Amino acid sequence: MRFVLASGNRHKLAEFRAVLAPHTVIAMPPGVELPPEGTESFAANARAKARALAAAVAADPALSAAVGTPLDDVLFLADDSGLEVEALGWAPGVTSARYAGVDGPGADKANYERLLGELAGFAGPLARRARFVCTVVAVTPRMEEYEATGYWWGAIAEAPRGEGGFGYDPVFVPDGSDLTVAEWPQEQKDQASHRALAGTALLERLRREGLLDGREEHTPQRAGHGEA
Repeated sequence: MRFVLASGNRHKLAEFRAVLAPHTVIAMPPGVELPPEGTESFAANARAKARALAAAVAADPALSAAVGTPLDDVLFLADDSGLEVEALGWAPGVTSARYAGVDGPGADKANYERLLGELAGFAGPLARRARFVCTVVAVTPRMEEYEATGYWWGAIAEAPRGEGGFGYDPVFVPDGSDLTVAEWPQEQKDQASHRALAGTALLERLRREGLLDGREEHTPQRAGHGEA
């Protein structure tokens, strides 16, 4: 199966390639416009992006050719993900990427610095309980939809640590670890993350529906209280 990812984020592309192996994940063809993310839910945002990509490719022969395989062998894949913190009423949630109102290269740092500021005075992992959430939606060329969600539980560190990853990785400490995700090797993150959990659940769903070819997929190791 070939997945076309409705995102220009190279980090997401690399993670989904690892999670969905041995299936192929390719980048979204240039020229596709995706709808802006709303605030209803992760699922609604992922669904809108996957459907927009599927419709654009179906309507444009040049985009279909760029996919490089018959459309019957293609699924259009989108995700929406973010961080939820229990003490903040599960904020920032679907606004995670825009939490500090900053765009561009400094957005990640601005977002987690705002988060740390709002959690000042909350001490200990129970008071700083949090989870990464990822919902993935795969859409067929006939607009049939398949959805799965993964939760990666942990706590918010009191200060950022680590140089790896992106987003809130420098301040998220998964259950069972003393390190932030930004201190983890990328291969370990690919095995345990919310995207890994959601991607694994999606492959299981697609297999049950008969959309996969029966090959044994790579199954990420579940960590902490992750569930999908």
